[in-house]
Amino acid sequence: MNRKLKILCLHGYRQSEISFREKTGGLRKALKSLAEFEFIRAPNAVHEEEKSYSWFYSNPATHNIQTYNCLDESTEDPGFDESVAFILDHISKNVRNFYHKNYRCIMSFSQGACLTSILCSMKRTESSLSDLSFVMMFNGFRSRITKHDKYYTDIIETVSSLHVYGQTDEVIPLDMSEKLVACFQDPVTFIHPGGHFVPSSAPVRNFCKEFLLNQLKLKHSS
Repeated sequence: MNRKLKILCLHGYRQSEISFREKTGGLRKALKSLAEFEFIRAPNAVHEEEKSYSWFYSNPATHNIQTYNCLDESTEDPGFDESVAFILDHISKNVRNFYHKNYRCIMSFSQGACLTSILCSMKRTESSLSDLSFVMMFNGFRSRITKHDKYYTDIIETVSSLHVYGQTDEVIPLDMSEKLVACFQDPVTFIHPGGHFVPSSAPVRNFCKEFLLNQLKLKHSS
């Protein structure tokens, strides 16, 4: 019996693993024959917002308050190193059977998708990411934090990518999502007419399912 793919899921800024799970119910249902989903919570709490977390911030603490804005062209990324260490440690501790338990795919949203693109670049040097083969990123964008420029120097060739984003997204400008797409070799894209959310329409569900099936076929044939 074929074992299901295990997908690691990274939520967006001001979300949690619980809220991201709730927002992807339709998509998960469509993919349940292929995959199991594991949602993890970013280690950085958003100040004075209950059940809200961030993978990193875009400014140093002022009066013990840190925030994130995807539009910031900042030199600071507080919380970034802690989040990367947390994810790599989580993956290392949970790897078991090659096909069943390794995290070969990451599904992510917004800031989580931004971080995912960096993890894809890190695959070159991080052994715990060696099995990462493909990613599904919703409303993703290329980080504008200058310390992250080094992760986008070379085209990402070793991870296949699916990019889903909305034409009317008022949080992530369209050009920011397009700049992230350009960071990957042979990216697959689905642009929907909506905004800043994970769409659950049948065309999107079917497109994501087809992407996963194609990736699994490629891995089986290699």
